[in-house]
Amino acid sequence: MKTKPVKLTVTGMAYNKHDEDEAMHMTTFGTLSGDAKQWKLRYTERHAGSEEKHDITMTMGEGMVTVARKGAFASDLVFRKGHRFEGNYQTPYGVLSMGIYPTQVDYSVNKDGDGEVSLRYQLDIQGRYTSVHKLDIAFETKKKDGRA
Repeated sequence: MKTKPVKLTVTGMAYNKHDEDEAMHMTTFGTLSGDAKQWKLRYTERHAGSEEKHDITMTMGEGMVTVARKGAFASDLVFRKGHRFEGNYQTPYGVLSMGIYPTQVDYSVNKDGDGEVSLRYQLDIQGRYTSVHKLDIAFETKKKDGRA
């Protein structure tokens, strides 16, 4: 499939150990490319009330999802159910070690390029458990009749 424009709805929830839970909901636009073996979803994340933005590239294939996040707060993550991943979280204040343990890694894309990604994972920073996360992304291609 050649690159198609998509509308994304991103919903996230962080269940924090010591702080209040954090919810996130965002609608944005991006692109989808790929085939039945591997899909690439690209979009820009912008936070309300801030100039901060992050370019996200999500690759889905072989039962695995990778997320490359570029910007002031950057990371590269690998989500494979039941496999712990350790990496770095780059911030303007320094680099932190980060680990994730995914308990759910699901994605689907239909022949039209509509689909979804569902991730559930435990997060630790600097070797300490911080939270459990839910991330759901639904995306749909622009239809010929003008609907998104």
